[in-house]
Amino acid sequence: MGIVLLVAAQSCIRALDFGSSTPDGSDTSPSTAASCPTRIADELPSGDGAELVKAFRTKNKQITLCRTSGGKLYYFGEFRDHREPGIAMPAKRTSDGYEASNPPYRYDIQDSVVTIYKSGTRIGQEELTLEPSPR
Repeated sequence: MGIVLLVAAQSCIRALDFGSSTPDGSDTSPSTAASCPTRIADELPSGDGAELVKAFRTKNKQITLCRTSGGKLYYFGEFRDHREPGIAMPAKRTSDGYEASNPPYRYDIQDSVVTIYKSGTRIGQEELTLEPSPR
């Protein structure tokens, strides 16, 4: 019984671990072993060999966080039905999630929610569901 609880507790800790970042926003999270999908890695600067950090979905959008082999973290946002090309932007790890910026827009991910800001004003908020990998 004690071993099962310890394994469950370790799994919960790993599930909550967002990793850490350096002052320049590079992500130093432990390696996930999963590759960033090729179609997304191809859109990232130096994306060849990028690793998948996290993937989320909302009702109609997909958000993918990938780290390049050079340690740079990127946020790739797109419609789930691929009706428009997605957009890649630099991201960074924050104390409680992730932040990406494509001025004048900013995207904050924390507590299973993405909040969208335009020029500092909140313009939207959507619930996130963790995905194993985008399609």
